[in-house]
Amino acid sequence: MQQDVQGKVDSRAMREVNRSIVLDIIRRGGKVSRTDLARRSTLTKPTVSAIVDDLIARGIVQEVGFGKTVATGGRRARLLEFNDASAAYLGLRFGVHSTALAIADARGEVRAIRETPTIAGDAHATVRSALGLLDGTLEQAGLPRSRLESVGVTVPGMIDTRSGTVAFAPNLGWTDVPIRSLLQQALDLPVVVHNVTNAGAIAEGRVGAAKGARSYVWVYVGHGLGAGIVIDGQLFSGTKGFSGEIGHCPIAEDGPLCSCGLRGCLETLASGSAIERLATEAARSGQATKLSEHRSPLEAAAVFQAANEGDAVAQGILRGVGQQLGVGLSYLINVLDPELVVLGGRVMEAADFILEGARSSVARHTLRSSKIDVVASTLGDRAGLIGSVISAMDQSVRSYRVVATAERMA
Repeated sequence: MQQDVQGKVDSRAMREVNRSIVLDIIRRGGKVSRTDLARRSTLTKPTVSAIVDDLIARGIVQEVGFGKTVATGGRRARLLEFNDASAAYLGLRFGVHSTALAIADARGEVRAIRETPTIAGDAHATVRSALGLLDGTLEQAGLPRSRLESVGVTVPGMIDTRSGTVAFAPNLGWTDVPIRSLLQQALDLPVVVHNVTNAGAIAEGRVGAAKGARSYVWVYVGHGLGAGIVIDGQLFSGTKGFSGEIGHCPIAEDGPLCSCGLRGCLETLASGSAIERLATEAARSGQATKLSEHRSPLEAAAVFQAANEGDAVAQGILRGVGQQLGVGLSYLINVLDPELVVLGGRVMEAADFILEGARSSVARHTLRSSKIDVVASTLGDRAGLIGSVISAMDQSVRSYRVVATAERMA
């Protein structure tokens, strides 16, 4: 009896493997015939035919005409193509100032993005505001709501990955917000929740600067600061999902007060908020700087602009922030020994100056044997949002496997 059960389990697992192989060939190969699928997958024609029939029935694959006439005069083969519109995925990025929605198709291509202001301190109102844009974003993407399969969420805070709860997001003013439950109740779809650094790390490893790296650190440098850690190809989230909170590690005992309640956290010295504070102080001090032309308090964007226009004070602020950031990076490098460190987030709009300071600081504060590349993200400020879409797709794949297994066991 036990051998029969094991045999059934092994058979189901093999069918899933075969299905994944066939679907991957169709997704990557453009128009392809069943015969080509059998040849390229090394599976038998009956096996391929059964898989294809199931994929067509589910709307994942579609027939798109016939191939070229064969030399023997036989019937032309029907061609198959992956149906990009067979599924839709929702990515949500809750930011300090704005919340973004992205709709991607079955291939993972983002078709539409919309944004709405984040309502500080009110998670429920922010969720309602975001979901109010959903139908319009789907319409812009050319995908019906019925095609939505799953949701990926990104939040700048500490996420309990087991429950999908935002335990603490100080820059949003959120505490113990059951974000997964809120969205599941509203949409009746699977929901996966990551903090912004983990989502950014996922995206950078799949389609960004860390593609091909097995162990790397992705550091978000925006209004706040945090790290996403990938070890041997796997995202490291810690026991509850709270890993990577480097931004809330104090490095200056008498430093500025942080939103978390501590003083001198790295985030207060090496983030967008740190840039704004330092620039406002410089403008008020009467220094000869373009920063004094702007209203106080200054926004980071004004500092970036002044630096790019050659303002020495603005450039010095950015290099100094980069140097403080390098101190934090050196802790990560010395502890984790990654292949690569990738810096993302809005502050990296000033990448040249931030990288200059960070690299020189890392060189001073890491072990001499540690020669780690520190590079800017190739995904810009969209990394977290792209990561939320990828997470939604990964969640959908897992859900399909559960459903498919249940259907076969019924």
